[in-house]
Amino acid sequence: MSLFDYGDSAVQSDASTDHRILGSLSEREWTRLLAHVEQLKFMSGDYLIRAGQIDRSLFILLSGTVAVTQEQDGDLVELARFTEGDVIGEIAFFDGAPRSADVRAESDGTAVRISRDKFEYLSAWEPDLARTLLLDLGSVLAARLRETTQALQVSHGS
Repeated sequence: MSLFDYGDSAVQSDASTDHRILGSLSEREWTRLLAHVEQLKFMSGDYLIRAGQIDRSLFILLSGTVAVTQEQDGDLVELARFTEGDVIGEIAFFDGAPRSADVRAESDGTAVRISRDKFEYLSAWEPDLARTLLLDLGSVLAARLRETTQALQVSHGS
């Protein structure tokens, strides 16, 4: 398995829960993308994102597992758990607002960090890759919105 092969975990029967991104890129395209972004190694317990932080970066997990948590009424609530191939931090990447939750590593791993500035550079020099990234991000956001809508309908008995 190469660095960019998400393995069997990228194939899921329920597409609505699949938040993997850039799975269609060839190894050559990944190499071109990596020339414009930052690779990050993290250890279990490290925070990739802190609630309230202002940072217009998104992360693509290449390996490892992270938990997204938020304090609600004094309790720490796990909102989601993500693994290799998943994207995190995409909302702040687009809107620039402070981060809404913490993202903490549950295991050692690696990620690609794409800042908004690096994306602008990527857009100028690799427009096809930037377009693919934006379309994949749109798909992830749409899937997550659908999941949230469905969860709200279930919780309200609709």
